[in-house]
Amino acid sequence: MTAELLAQPRLSIITRSSDAELALIQRTIEHTILVDERTELEDALGRLLAADAPITPKTLDLIGHTTSGKSLLLLGEWEIDATSATVTSFFRGLADQDVLGRLGIHAVRLLGCMTADTDHGRWTICQLADILGVEVYGTTGLLFASHYDRRGFTDASNYVLTSATELRATVIDPRPQGRGAREPRVLDLDSLPARPLEPRPWPVRVADRDEARALLRLVRRRDGSILPGLLAAPCCEIAFPAAAGGYHHAQVLLDGEIVRVYPDGEAKPGIVYPVDDPSELKRLVAALPAT
Repeated sequence: MTAELLAQPRLSIITRSSDAELALIQRTIEHTILVDERTELEDALGRLLAADAPITPKTLDLIGHTTSGKSLLLLGEWEIDATSATVTSFFRGLADQDVLGRLGIHAVRLLGCMTADTDHGRWTICQLADILGVEVYGTTGLLFASHYDRRGFTDASNYVLTSATELRATVIDPRPQGRGAREPRVLDLDSLPARPLEPRPWPVRVADRDEARALLRLVRRRDGSILPGLLAAPCCEIAFPAAAGGYHHAQVLLDGEIVRVYPDGEAKPGIVYPVDDPSELKRLVAALPAT
């Protein structure tokens, strides 16, 4: 079965569901992989990589329903939302390991109803294309089982697709609503105020310059937002020694998914930056000495 999957021009991965429409698509396509969550997708790609079989050029077709409101693709319970650091971390892992290239995948298609219908959906498509380094497609209309044949999504149905390249040409900043006002300042530790170490209601850990570089590599330093209403308490705070004395400070929030800094002082709203790999950030932070 693995060799047959790799020989297809479309690698069709479908939400495992008893839903009538999805079940019909599953029966229509001859070679498929069924998944319910991200870990199953990861396992399936790992098995394909381990197979000793010829590779043909193909698209990766992720097939499922979409969420109401945001029009984001669902694979089982997993919502493919590029505002989630867990989601972007998964796709960055695929890019870092050249998983798509090793499987012959030259494009990814998010095949659910109207996955390119909202700002949030369009922004997700563009972000995934930037991360993966391949073209990513969404859909501009409703999809049905009739859009598929035994080989997968039909060429005759391509009219319903739109690409990240096309979206970038028509959407200046397809950032989803609700992330807060965009902040153009890049996260630069040396631009942050320096102050002494002080008692805080949460743990404070100290990082040296080398540790700071390792931590900052995990942060999307050019993707800041101002969220004045964010009341989440930090799970910890990192103190970075300043050249002129004292420490620059950054707070870790939401189980490592974002960091918050106060370049204008804590009397002003902080700037939050998403983290690509929260688990790795937490691992590095846990190894730092506490004050």
